[in-house]
Amino acid sequence: MQKPLLIIGNKNYSSWSLRAWLLLKAFNVDFDEQLIELFHPSARPTLEAHSPTDKVPILVYSEGDKQVTVWDTLAIAIHINEYFTDSDIWTGMKKSNASAQHDSQSRINSAYCQSIVAEMHSGLTGIRNEMPMNIRATAKIQPSDACLADIARIESIFADCLKGRSKNSFLFGDVTAADVFFAPVVLRLQTYADASDIELKPLTKQYCQTIMNNLHIQAWQQSALAETRIIEEDEAGEILSIVGVLAN
Repeated sequence: MQKPLLIIGNKNYSSWSLRAWLLLKAFNVDFDEQLIELFHPSARPTLEAHSPTDKVPILVYSEGDKQVTVWDTLAIAIHINEYFTDSDIWTGMKKSNASAQHDSQSRINSAYCQSIVAEMHSGLTGIRNEMPMNIRATAKIQPSDACLADIARIESIFADCLKGRSKNSFLFGDVTAADVFFAPVVLRLQTYADASDIELKPLTKQYCQTIMNNLHIQAWQQSALAETRIIEEDEAGEILSIVGVLAN
């Protein structure tokens, strides 16, 4: 099997690219990456060659004389879990630990993890629409009731998963797909929450710090801050400050 290629968009803005990239990093999958410019003519040949939806991320690799292509972040997560990792992405446990994988608590955690990943994938559109990922910026918005309801729901998920866990814990103890799928939410909150006078609960702030301390997240951020392109479609609110190359 050929080492997979992950095709992603601009790191400052592309939250779904971050999810796929972080999943591969978190579960120790060796891969190459190719970055294309979102909403730019230069991206057209790559998208036309690999993505029927014209969107990133896309996972591509060769299996014998056949090419395997997986588009959509959730599909990539399922595919990686099936073929590329020795750990189960829904529980964080080694697949070889069959007894642990099939005990009742593991099934409960797996079901919960799969459910909140699917909820993130298909819903929470208030926060996603009003707080687009913009790593370099601090920005002020006027959140709608829908956006605030999404934040309350996210805080409820965090509180339910983290109760009784250690201070620096991921949502289910070990890193899982849930942490990967909610990582861009943490970055959104970093950009907009304080600047927009949105008060987050202490446990939410604690979990946000755990994600921000992750070395893979920090590496993604550094790459994002080195980017110079501004994509107006993904700029929201009143920009109060920026960091990175564009701040100089």
